[in-house]
Amino acid sequence: MVRLLKVWTFLIVLVGCNQKHPDPPPLRIGEPVGLQMVRTEAQLSKYPFRILQQFEHPVDLEFVIVDGPAAQLSMDHAHTGQSSALFEKKTNTATIKLPSLLSGVKWPGQWTPAGAYFFAEKPQTVRAVYEIEGRPILNYAVQIPAKAWTPLLLDISAIEGPNSAKVGLLRFAFPEGLAQPLWCDDVVNMNNVGDLIEPRKDLAWSVQERGFKYIIKTSNSTVTLKEPEAAQHGWILEEVNEIRTRFRSGGPEKARVIYADGRQFIDGVLRPLGIKPSVVIDIQAHHDYPARVDIMEEFGRLNRNSPGDRNNDGYDEMNGTYQLIATAPRIEFTLSPRSGLLVRPVVEIAGLPPGAVTATMDGRWVQRVVRLENGNVLIELPGESAFPVTVSVKVGQ
Repeated sequence: MVRLLKVWTFLIVLVGCNQKHPDPPPLRIGEPVGLQMVRTEAQLSKYPFRILQQFEHPVDLEFVIVDGPAAQLSMDHAHTGQSSALFEKKTNTATIKLPSLLSGVKWPGQWTPAGAYFFAEKPQTVRAVYEIEGRPILNYAVQIPAKAWTPLLLDISAIEGPNSAKVGLLRFAFPEGLAQPLWCDDVVNMNNVGDLIEPRKDLAWSVQERGFKYIIKTSNSTVTLKEPEAAQHGWILEEVNEIRTRFRSGGPEKARVIYADGRQFIDGVLRPLGIKPSVVIDIQAHHDYPARVDIMEEFGRLNRNSPGDRNNDGYDEMNGTYQLIATAPRIEFTLSPRSGLLVRPVVEIAGLPPGAVTATMDGRWVQRVVRLENGNVLIELPGESAFPVTVSVKVGQ
């Protein structure tokens, strides 16, 4: 398969043939739209997936139970291959027999989102239900857009307890019956479990995506954030690295920044995670009264206009970082505490040229240096200090 991310050998058995299949078309990433399982195409290309049913032969329709007119193979529209399953007008429900398609397969393992692609000439409301032993375990109503193949996916990882290991039925219901034809193709199962920051023995910090949620583990706490597909005001990942991770949302809380040591800022307000109260006092004081920053003019200047800097002092309250702009391959600056201690201050530097970056603080090597996707350099200075510290950062030898 061209660019097929990990298609496993048993996929051929499940599909019933050994022909190559194209990647799922890419999903367009847009704003959250309520309780969404719908991903309209380019996000899926990064995930391993397996096609459980393609609706290429009449026998394939045996895996679908229809309440209404019998389903038919149609060549009018196909997501992949030559045909799809057509659900006619007045169809009330269409149920995919996942137990038959997944016979002998460990469930769910890491293959947590499951669903199918749909196509309609006009927008169509669909209620997607995951049933185990006749009981609805997951139940969402969504609207698929017109004239676009759209995957409707249920997050199986959200199921807990004894039911989590049982393969259920995937039922799609159409309120008051279909008033238009609806095409269904490519019943899929995806593996979107991945370690964005892998756990390490020397660092109690990890970020994992599983189903439609992110699981963030700091030194003494674990946070789970739902994605837009699983919550009306879900969180969208913007940045993740060994120092921090950043998220945004369209809900009442707009921005969330979590650091590996448990510092968390929600819309610029400190909300610590598992940090000792005595340490929180110092972190809060540092946040409320940032250090004075002195930079040699030939090396750069403070950035007083970053979006999260509330009072234009060079400290970005939204992210908990000092913002600097370098005008040379090297920049040197001093942080002088104005209240209490400097507690692991974080500095973001724009303007440094490409290349390997090294940093020292009062002559000691700084270990936590990250080059961000936008080219900026993020540095977390170690320890605590009641006295000024001088930092030197350079690119190259």
